Amino acid sequence: MARLVRPPYQQDGDEINQADHDPAGPIDWEALSPVPVRLAASVAAQIEEMVASGRLQQGRQLPSERRLAELLGVSRGSVREAITELEVKGLVTRRPGSGTHIQVPSHSLFTGPIVSGVDLSDRETTELLDLREAVEPGIAARAAERATEADIEEIRGLARAFEVAGDGAERRIELDAQFHQAIARATHNSLLAGLVERFMHALDATRRTSAQSPSRWRVSKAAHRRIVAAIAAHDPDAAEREMLEHVRATAGFLAQSQQRGGRRSPAPQAKGDAR
Repeated sequence: MARLVRPPYQQDGDEINQADHDPAGPIDWEALSPVPVRLAASVAAQIEEMVASGRLQQGRQLPSERRLAELLGVSRGSVREAITELEVKGLVTRRPGSGTHIQVPSHSLFTGPIVSGVDLSDRETTELLDLREAVEPGIAARAAERATEADIEEIRGLARAFEVAGDGAERRIELDAQFHQAIARATHNSLLAGLVERFMHALDATRRTSAQSPSRWRVSKAAHRRIVAAIAAHDPDAAEREMLEHVRATAGFLAQSQQRGGRRSPAPQAKGDAR
């Protein structure tokens, strides 16, 4: 069994909810104002300004998506996208059941513009899939090294739900995204978690095409089982290998879908790469 590796920046006690010790006092969330244009970016900018000014301190919990949407006069989708942007920047952290909390970033903000939420061209889709292939196997390996029992149970539960999703394509798409996001969260690196969430968001429209295929679903179910087994065994080499095979298969299905629709954009390949 591989030795469990704590992220180098994580110290003992990091999981304590620091909001309980916040000396700043109550936050007046009503002071947030509705935003008329560039909704997600404006929502993110307002929250980022509150962090920069010190009004929102380390560990402070944000209101729910629904409450923020009401306060800002925007949709929950815009709030969700804004929170994702903040997570990629390292300004917030979130886990199911505990809400979204402010964290003070200790890293560069270089990842902000990597992936946007706009519709992707064929070329952009191809390049994003190539980036995903370069990144996600390493994420799976780190998850195998660092995942807690709670992380593993969450990943396993999502894989089981995906197995029995039936004919509901929308549900399969949602569960597949949640599965990959849970693996990224198991690295305990908020940048990686935010990056995978952006992958799933940016590829949403393209993934809907292949998600309709029963054969694609069968292949994904088998791949998910192997990935879960590797992470549960804390075997980073196996997790990396299985994730690499999975994302390559996904890229292949999407390429076939593009070709059937008359859209051709071959993936970048290294010399001699026969994938």
